[in-house]
Amino acid sequence: MSRMRRAPSVTDVVVALGTGAVTVLALAAAPELFADHATPSLGSASWWVFAAVLTVQAAALCFARSAPVAVLLGTSAGALLIGITTPTGLGSLADAAVLVAVLRATPVVTVPTLRVVLPVAGLLVAGGQAADILGSSAVTVPAAVGAALLQAVAIVALPAAGVLAVTARRDARRAEQGESEAVRRERAAVVDAAVARERTAMARELHDIAAHHVSSIALMSGVIERQIATDPDAARVAVRQVREQSRVLLDDLRQLVGLLRRDGDGRDTVETIETVAALVDAARATGRAVEFSIDRGTAQVGPLGQLVVYRMVQEALANAARHAPGAPCEVRLDGTRPGVFVATVRDAGVSPALAAPSASTAREGFGLLGMRERAGLVGGTLDAGPEAGGGWRVRLTVPAEALGAPGASS
Repeated sequence: MSRMRRAPSVTDVVVALGTGAVTVLALAAAPELFADHATPSLGSASWWVFAAVLTVQAAALCFARSAPVAVLLGTSAGALLIGITTPTGLGSLADAAVLVAVLRATPVVTVPTLRVVLPVAGLLVAGGQAADILGSSAVTVPAAVGAALLQAVAIVALPAAGVLAVTARRDARRAEQGESEAVRRERAAVVDAAVARERTAMARELHDIAAHHVSSIALMSGVIERQIATDPDAARVAVRQVREQSRVLLDDLRQLVGLLRRDGDGRDTVETIETVAALVDAARATGRAVEFSIDRGTAQVGPLGQLVVYRMVQEALANAARHAPGAPCEVRLDGTRPGVFVATVRDAGVSPALAAPSASTAREGFGLLGMRERAGLVGGTLDAGPEAGGGWRVRLTVPAEALGAPGASS
């Protein structure tokens, strides 16, 4: 329930004045309108008592919002007082203020309070109406009581029920709007989370692509710098290799941007286990010694899993070129184990005495974190660390299914 206002508002005053003016004017015109009834004559004592009660009821309506329970019970008591003191058959005039009080009080009073106040107000109205009927006519008591109860229902019960129904419908509509807003916010949060994941994936893709090619370009550039004076022909070959690596880098970046834009130009490149061989060839073209072996066995890896394998090999080769330049590498893809496909990349590196501890921890960067995240996406695992005999090993295990017909390639 909202906070009650202490001072009457303009609406409260207008409603009170309107109710008082209508009821008092109706009382003044009653002798002319109901000449055959024993209505109080204008200026008589009973007329002034009646008018005074109507005026007090109207004045009380100014506080129907700030003190709704007191105003409702007070106007109902006024209706009872008129029925008892001036039974003229015009008791319904006093019920007008009660009706207004019910309409004004029901929306701002709690339901538990209404369950007590409304029956009391109804009994007061029924009592006043019954006294007015019995005092101004010759009807029987049961008839008078029945008419009084109907009057109480019409003045108190029905208006209150109508207001409660409208209020409940309004509250339900507000609840639905609040629920819709909550659903909208939840959907927005889901979209934001999806966008954040896509941004992370895009950053990982950019890192993998750039790290692989840029490390190769940097390595070849260092070789070119030494060969310019000693072996110009080899330097020219290396320059062509740098240019080719740069072209491949730009092509990969364009393909990534095109995939993100989804422009449907049909130029998407599928990176699979089979394309790892081309990755190894590109590394060999830079002058690195890379041993490669593949045995598909009976393992069947899905497209996402194959992409994870490709990116792991790409990142591992880039790390080897960056942290152990010139060291021979080995890439082994093994699909002969039941239920899994294993990809391993080793580099000879430096001796353990030279590698500990900074050379080992230097490999623990964003590239390794990206590889682990990729493995987790397909339910796989990734292990990386120094080997006992020196060098570094990265091993990826992804789930696989058995093929119907065994086959292997190497």
